[in-house]
Amino acid sequence: MLDESKRRRAVRPEVRVSQQALGIVQPINRRIGGWQLNVARLIALGRKAHSNGTSAERLRAETEALFAEVHAERRALSERQRNLPAAVANSSRMIDTARALRSLSKGLEQALEMLPPQPRDRGGERRP
Repeated sequence: MLDESKRRRAVRPEVRVSQQALGIVQPINRRIGGWQLNVARLIALGRKAHSNGTSAERLRAETEALFAEVHAERRALSERQRNLPAAVANSSRMIDTARALRSLSKGLEQALEMLPPQPRDRGGERRP
């Protein structure tokens, strides 16, 4: 009799590609949900600051920091995709994650556009 516990099924190539892509995007995907919540919050606060005309320096700083973090993740993913086999780089998992990161960037740009202009310092320069 054959010992069924030692028999293994061959893994289909598309499953192997999907698993490899998942290994790359899973850490990013775990963070996307939290980022989405923050983007929605920042957009809402940006609208409120815009309608009230209130200063939003801390809000701008938080939005810019999150934008930089998302942008760095986009760059890293893009760089990593260049070094992967085409099947993995073009897998739906990779494409969906890249699309989600682009969407986050657009939302953060929208939040920044809603914020009141930064106050100028005494020399006429905008404060960072």
